[in-house]
Amino acid sequence: MDKTFKLKSGEALLLTDESERRYFIDFDSSFGYVLITAESRAFYTDKRYLSAAREKLVGWDVEEFKGLDAVAERIRRAGAKSVLIDYSVTTVAEYNKLKKMKFRFKDASRRLESLFAVKSKTEIERITKACSIAEKAFYATLSYIEEGMTEKTLANILEDNMHRYGADKVSFETIVAFGANSAVPHHKTGNTKLAKDMPILIDFGCVYEGYCSDCTRTIFFGEPDDAFVDAYAAVLEANKKAEEEIRTGTGFCEADKIARDVLAKYGMDKAFTHSLGHGIGVNIHEYPYISPKGGDSKLKSGMVFSVEPGVYFDKKFGIRIEDTVVLKGGVKRLFKDEKNLILIN
Repeated sequence: MDKTFKLKSGEALLLTDESERRYFIDFDSSFGYVLITAESRAFYTDKRYLSAAREKLVGWDVEEFKGLDAVAERIRRAGAKSVLIDYSVTTVAEYNKLKKMKFRFKDASRRLESLFAVKSKTEIERITKACSIAEKAFYATLSYIEEGMTEKTLANILEDNMHRYGADKVSFETIVAFGANSAVPHHKTGNTKLAKDMPILIDFGCVYEGYCSDCTRTIFFGEPDDAFVDAYAAVLEANKKAEEEIRTGTGFCEADKIARDVLAKYGMDKAFTHSLGHGIGVNIHEYPYISPKGGDSKLKSGMVFSVEPGVYFDKKFGIRIEDTVVLKGGVKRLFKDEKNLILIN
């Protein structure tokens, strides 16, 4: 994957963040610096990665990192006066090191997020594979659900299955919420035990070759009452309506409103307490952010993001239905299931 970052005259780009390095060089490393100047592309790393990086990174100068002086010298040779760094991920400690190079630093975060947002064919293929692995693991996990198991136990089984089906790692710490815990959108998976007539909300995803998937399914252990069934139907309608109507050029606010209006029809819009979605790529949360505060920004073809309406009723239950989708004129789901309510008896 050839990622082209357009430099202006007198600029160089320096990346320290692990996921951003992964995006540009398609190589995993816990340490390194990616430097792009008008005349060269260089990756500085330590001896742990040097041999493998030199073998893989065709067209890149791969150098052993021996300090920032060598990095600074390459920037000077390229005639750069300004060094672009990502202010959104650069720590104070990192900045204090970098400023010793005595360059003028500028924020590249907006330019980087725009570049990351529109995915290449290879990126979409990897995200699609990550979704396939996660979905297969989820349905394999359902047969393990039994009364008395803890949230942590179920999360561990699901994560083990994702690894078994080919995941490199999980995209984030799996959320499993039993009963009233499902009313907390980002519940911390714990030791609550499963009992009859409890909802189960599971938010999960995995990484495949550096790219993430994200999915949430809400199922029911036992027999749900009418209030739960009606709420599930409303959330599913909101999810499907958004996926049917979002198009290239739809505004972030407008996309969020599609789902929110469906829930408002059932008097549930106030129970939808988060935004409709977020970008997904080398990071589990990245641009675009599809929310009521999205401003005039428009969705572009090639963007990959979540569609995840939900409703949360304190001390009762919560329901969220989330897909990872890619925009190609219209929305294409990267999960294959029908999303109908699953009952486990």
